Parts: sequence; C-alpha cells; structure tokens
Amino acid sequence: MLPAFPKAQKILDEEWNKRMLAAKSKVFPTHIHPPVLAIIEGKTSDFQREDRQVKPLKMKLHSITAQHSVADGKGMSLAVFDEKAKEVGEGMGKQMFQSVVEVIEETVKETGNEVKVKKGDLKQEDMLRLLEMGDHNFDEQGNPTQQLICGSELAEELKKHEAEWGADKEFQAKVEEVKRRKRADFNEREARRRLVS
Repeated sequence: MLPAFPKAQKILDEEWNKRMLAAKSKVFPTHIHPPVLAIIEGKTSDFQREDRQVKPLKMKLHSITAQHSVADGKGMSLAVFDEKAKEVGEGMGKQMFQSVVEVIEETVKETGNEVKVKKGDLKQEDMLRLLEMGDHNFDEQGNPTQQLICGSELAEELKKHEAEWGADKEFQAKVEEVKRRKRADFNEREARRRLVS
C-alpha cells in the first residue's frame, strides 16, 4: 500500500480549486451569474414566477474531465497542473454560461420579451425597447445594476453607435426617462418586499 499524505493532498486540492475557479470566472464571471440557492438534497425542485405560476426547475448533471498520462511514471509538473485546472475551469464556465443562455432564450420566447433586429440595422427605438423590457435593479446610490449580455455582432454594433447616440441629447433624455421610471418601479417593489418580510 502506498503512503498517504493528507496535508499535501489538501494543499493540492486547494490550489487546484483556486486555479480552476479563476479560469471559470474568466469565462463566466461571478458578477453576471444569476443569484441561486443551493439545493441540499433531492433531484427535483421548482420555483414560482411573479405571475404565481409554479415551474419545475430543470436540473442537468454536467461533468468536465481532464486526462493526464502517467505512463512514464511521472506525476504532473506544475505547468501541467495549471493547464489541466484551467482546462476544467474553462469547460465548467462554458457549460454554466450555455445553461444560463438556454434558460434565458426559453424564457424570452415564452414571454415574448424579444426585440428582433436585422444585422447591421440597430436603431435607437430598438435600444429603447430593450431598456423598457423587464424589471431593473439599482444599487444604493440609484445606479442601474443591469448588464446587457449579447453576441459579439450586436456588441460591435452597439460600440459603433455609442459615440453618436451618446452625443444625441434627445435620445439621452429618452434613456434617462426610462431609467427614472424603472428606478421608481424598483423603489416600489423594494418597499413592498420590505413590508412583506
């Protein structure tokens, strides 16, 4: 029987997790991850939407594997250790990101909250419709905390319009009006939530 070194294994596990989670966070940053509660036991769960409809939570087992040959009788070098931890972290981040995107796309189709724009034809009205959709959250200073997650093509188009639309005072006034209304809705929701709890 080979000797066991529990302290050394604990150090290796901690270092692996640090490297793996750092790689995962680059692919799927923690700040864009939706808030979740851990499910302690069981394989099924559900959630209730704002319209009081109870929906089953679709859970899937995800797994990532990394392989390293020990045919030469050597263990992993630190460089290989880093590479394998990064490989697993990136794979985990991609799977998590894909899962969230699938749920968002399904929800968008179900609720009809979608703005269809032809490639290369994004208009100010489309951007205002995007801002109008859904609830917005704000920090303690009243700044919006929403993030727009989009594909690279739409991101490029937004960058292209950023300077032009930023200088358009009429458009900026409309954006500020949407923000003002969304902030008032948020404050009302928060006040109701505090009364309930």
